[in-house]
Amino acid sequence: MSPYKEEIRKQDIIDQLTWDDSVNANQVHVDVRDNTVRLTGSVSNYTAKMAAERDALQVPGVFQVENYLKIEFPPTVTIPADKEITGNISNMLAWNSRLDAGSIDVSMDAGVVTLSGRVFSYWEKYLAGKVAMSATGVVDVINNLEVRPAQSIIDMDIERDIKSTYERSTLVDEDKINVSVNEGVVHLSGVVSNQLIKQEVYDIAMYTAGVRDVIDEITIG
Repeated sequence: MSPYKEEIRKQDIIDQLTWDDSVNANQVHVDVRDNTVRLTGSVSNYTAKMAAERDALQVPGVFQVENYLKIEFPPTVTIPADKEITGNISNMLAWNSRLDAGSIDVSMDAGVVTLSGRVFSYWEKYLAGKVAMSATGVVDVINNLEVRPAQSIIDMDIERDIKSTYERSTLVDEDKINVSVNEGVVHLSGVVSNQLIKQEVYDIAMYTAGVRDVIDEITIG
């Protein structure tokens, strides 16, 4: 890619980050090399770090983001002790009407949250991680939740359900996506044209009944 095109793409990413009020991009630095974006600098919380990565991926031509953003809490924010943060996250999980959090354990060390235990679906594991990310004082989340579906569904049926949903999607060209399932673990591969489609491919697999994990090797090209 020419330096001129890289500068245009860099400016598009900066504009996207500046637009997103949840990021506060004043301390975010953007570097573009071909189709890869590197984010450095700092943001005020873990949710903003993930939002910055998502924003960069939404810019056309961006295939990969290297997210090196550090979390620096504003001086006006009082950071609770680890024990208090753990309690806050446990309460947030328990209060979330979409989650059965009775078997989720939360631990914390120096701002790093670890989720362990079990949930009944892969999307619940994903959601629990998102909930933990949003708590004040969190700098990283290690999601070790085990997925144990309440109902046993054979791999062939899981694969069929995913492929059928791709066929119904207005975004996904099912002929470009390869799907295989082994003991509830979904493996996705293929090439899509942008991040929006890649996310749709992943989300469909994530919300399919019986899925225990998703290995996403979809590339943008």
